[in-house]
Amino acid sequence: MLQEIWSLVDAGHYLPLMLAVILSCILLGRTILSERIHPSSFWITILVCVLLIAQDILEDYAQMDPARRTMRMFTSIAGYTLRPMAVLGFLLVIWPPDMKRWFLWIPAVVNFLLYGTALFSPLTFTFGEKYNFTRGPLGWFMLVPCFLYLILILIMVHVRFRDRRTGDTLVIYLCVLGCLGAMWFDIELDEILLVSAILISSMTFYLFLRAQDSDHDSLTKLRNRMAFYEDCNQYKNTVTGAAAIDMNGLKKVNDELGHDAGDRALKMIGNSLQSVSDKKTIAYRVGGDEFIMLFFHRSEEEMRQVVQAFQNEMWRVGLHVAVGVASRLGTNDSLEELLRTSDRRMYEDKSAFYRLHDRRRSAGRVSAPEQTESEE
Repeated sequence: MLQEIWSLVDAGHYLPLMLAVILSCILLGRTILSERIHPSSFWITILVCVLLIAQDILEDYAQMDPARRTMRMFTSIAGYTLRPMAVLGFLLVIWPPDMKRWFLWIPAVVNFLLYGTALFSPLTFTFGEKYNFTRGPLGWFMLVPCFLYLILILIMVHVRFRDRRTGDTLVIYLCVLGCLGAMWFDIELDEILLVSAILISSMTFYLFLRAQDSDHDSLTKLRNRMAFYEDCNQYKNTVTGAAAIDMNGLKKVNDELGHDAGDRALKMIGNSLQSVSDKKTIAYRVGGDEFIMLFFHRSEEEMRQVVQAFQNEMWRVGLHVAVGVASRLGTNDSLEELLRTSDRRMYEDKSAFYRLHDRRRSAGRVSAPEQTESEE
């Protein structure tokens, strides 16, 4: 029996199996990934994909002999059940860990219960007198949870990575489309292309996360200095404005309240900058308490509104920052000149702040930043 089953293993099973082994080796020893994504989500995907490989082999074995009708019935039910779960596994990888996820299992459970009726009803599928497979009126229901999960994946990619460069997130969108195409061919050609597509997408997403580590600041989650220089070089012709930002009184906070309080203050600045960031406004942490916002295709009024919203949030949490805004609209300034202008205006704003406070390096209203629930 085992020899007969082993003879059914072909190249179509070898590729996804090797992908599962490679992804497992990559994840071994890692306890946490960037973007607050944990390896446990990847392990669910790997487990389901390996089970699908085994299911496909056993189903091929069962359909060789009508005496194995019961075995074929159960392996077929497993195949229809596991395919949506493979897509669900990829969704769980992207789904924010601080959001409820139990309801995501509902479509998969409904799908399992529906295909389970094949044991006593031809509603989804059955086997004819000649042991031929016959699809029932709800035989394509498996596509419903798969499509639903793929749509949720697209939404989550947009929500979680909307501030990323278009080229970065485009890779993830292409992976989702690849899974969609693989799912269709999986059904039409009776292959396990979906497994390979899911595993390739998971590996790509893992590499995407690691790439984000290299150009994002670990404390504030903003883009770092290296990413700033890369973006300046790549998008220098599309930047219409810049805002140089520096926290007032960070040294006083660190000296009197401790570096933990200083870190919480910097996180607050980072959170506030993220709240006003989008495709046209990107924020960076380029130094200890130094931040920069780059504006793309923004009018001066739009830039003013973004900066004002950020400053209002700073005053609300009890922090004060120096800000210098500069625009290239109506000028022939280079990007370097734009950045120098914004930096100069920021220092002018900082000097005015300290003159107002008797030239003492005091944060004025700055106190121990309260720790919010999201930071706990």
